[in-house]
Order: sequence, then C-alpha cells, then structure tokens
Amino acid sequence: MFVRFGLWMCTMVMTRKLLTLKEMEVIARDATKHILRGYSRPNKGLEHLTLGSEINNKEGIFEVYIAGKRPQDAEIISRTTVNRVDGKVHVEVFLEKLPLFNKVIGLR
Repeated sequence: MFVRFGLWMCTMVMTRKLLTLKEMEVIARDATKHILRGYSRPNKGLEHLTLGSEINNKEGIFEVYIAGKRPQDAEIISRTTVNRVDGKVHVEVFLEKLPLFNKVIGLR
C-alpha cells in the first residue's frame, strides 16, 4: 500500500494592535507635562490654550497651542508625536528654556 502525504502550507500573518487615539493621548499628556516643567510659561493668551490632535497609520500627533484669530496666527507651544506600534514618544517644545539654576533645589 502506498500512502502519499500532502504538504499543507499555512501562512500566518501577525498583526499588531495599533494604539488608539485615547491610549496615545495619555502617553502624550504625561510626556508633555514632564517636559514643559523645564520651560517658561507663555506670558499671554492662556485663555485660548488649545489641544489639537491628528492620527495616521504610523503615529498620533498632539499640539498644544495658543489659538489666534486666524489659523496661521496660532502660537505652537509643543508638538508631541506617539508611535502607534510601540508607544515611543517624542516631544518638541517651542518655548524659552528656563535657566538651569531655577531647577536646582538646595544649591548653596
């Protein structure tokens, strides 16, 4: 008796669950708060402070800005980018950095 074994090919596609906007907002908020501690606070326009967000296949982008009368008049304070796959975060700040001695406590 002759038995032939067939070869079954199975292709497995691994898909990663991408981070949602809500999950990325938490990461971006925490990173932005931490980084902004080392920068001076804007002098004016805080009543118009706004958060903008955009999402694409690769990342979520979150901008904190002071809205102007026209979109081109907006003053961007920070831009935080969160990778949707691994959650890595990058924060850019467009404010003046505080002098180092303002951040040191207990210096004699």
